[in-house]
Amino acid sequence: MKTKTLLLVCIFVGIASLSLNAQNKANKADQGWYSSAYWSPVYCDGVLVDVLEGGEITVHYVFRLFKNGSVLAKEIDQIKGTVESSSGEVFKIRETDKYEYVDGWVFTWHYNLIGDRGSHYIGTLTYYYKTGELVVGHTTCN
Repeated sequence: MKTKTLLLVCIFVGIASLSLNAQNKANKADQGWYSSAYWSPVYCDGVLVDVLEGGEITVHYVFRLFKNGSVLAKEIDQIKGTVESSSGEVFKIRETDKYEYVDGWVFTWHYNLIGDRGSHYIGTLTYYYKTGELVVGHTTCN
């Protein structure tokens, strides 16, 4: 449930960040920046190994609207920042998120997490809002 709540908040923050003049741009991109806290589960070989939350991140978003200008079709976010895990390790975050509307919202994020104690996690997660399913993609853990 916490995952759904955070992911919905992320989408609503992105949508709320839309400028009014962007609604008049058919098939054009608009962009912006905002700061936020971070949250993400971390998986190794399909097993949950950590949950990172809090910290400080900067998000650069780029979004496109459908032709009618009223529905968000796709948003790409680039995230940078740091967050401390429950173990006390501080992670530098580099992440790319993609929100798409394909018969329901689909959220995919590619993360690269480098810890100050030598941990390094690279992975892909996809969340399907319509079904509530979280799919763990390829992961590399050191």
